[in-house]
Amino acid sequence: MKSDQETHPRVILHIGLHKTGTRFLQREVFGQLNQEQFNYNPEPLWPELRQAVRRPGDAELAARAREAVAQWRASGDYRTLVLSEPHISGDMYGNHHDYAKNLELVRELFPEARIIFFVRKQSDWLQSAYRQHLVKGKPIPIEVFLNFYHGEFRPRVAREVYGARNVEALSLRFLEIYRAYARTFGPDRVCLLRQEDLRKRSAEVKALIAGLLGLDSLPEPPREKRHNRSYSALAIHLFHPSVLLRYPRPGPENARGRRIPQWLNDILGPLRRLRRNIIQHVFDRIMYKDWDLLARHGMRERIEAHYAEENAEMERIASAILENGPAAAAENRGEGTQAPRREKE
Repeated sequence: MKSDQETHPRVILHIGLHKTGTRFLQREVFGQLNQEQFNYNPEPLWPELRQAVRRPGDAELAARAREAVAQWRASGDYRTLVLSEPHISGDMYGNHHDYAKNLELVRELFPEARIIFFVRKQSDWLQSAYRQHLVKGKPIPIEVFLNFYHGEFRPRVAREVYGARNVEALSLRFLEIYRAYARTFGPDRVCLLRQEDLRKRSAEVKALIAGLLGLDSLPEPPREKRHNRSYSALAIHLFHPSVLLRYPRPGPENARGRRIPQWLNDILGPLRRLRRNIIQHVFDRIMYKDWDLLARHGMRERIEAHYAEENAEMERIASAILENGPAAAAENRGEGTQAPRREKE
């Protein structure tokens, strides 16, 4: 007679966020797991899921993800399934407005799953998201990226303005996402962890993840790997001087902006990749000089004051989970409260 584990294989979902140590988790943790015991981001299941959560609401992509999951369940593969896909938590440049659609889909596909959800202090996350945007997107001042005009953070008028992506700095949904998953899967099956703790309390975070995976400890990577850091502030200003330009507050007429013709994009693409490689692998490795891009105009202070209560709550929940397991979060106040309602995007 088969055990319960053989009948219902364990499923672990790491849902993000982006910019919270995802590359480390994927390469140094999940990528090192014993393949005889763990099935990490397998094909075709993971690619189909990735496409579906990148385009929430696309019925055809969701159907393909369902079929891939059905094939996996019928395959007789009873290894622990580990899926790491930060797009599940939503569009990072859209303030994760679509997370609820993805939550509905993954709840349908993996009702037995245990969830790993990493967050980060919003001010640091926003600065990291801006630096990530500069890797492939049009260089714009951080004020334009965060919609900071005339001394205030403003609602964005479109997904793209002046030809570049932008976000609403004061509309992030980190705690809201956690609460939605805790209500859906149960708080004892959702681990809220902080990127700050991954750095400062690394051993405890790794021990918790090992426990979720059913291991005594995580496997040691073969060697210490060096991950690419975000662009330094000096490199940004030297290689992307247009970030020093001043833009007026955009209106509807500035949505998207001029589109580069495809033929010109084909020429500029290799040059952008060359610039990116020079910054990451040459300049920043020789002289990494950085400073706080949010220091201007007191933007950091405004952001941190806005999220102070939410950050305190996330730290409380994450600490309780780290010290006593995910069930500890449900025993304290606040977990079951309704998240604030937001306007649809």
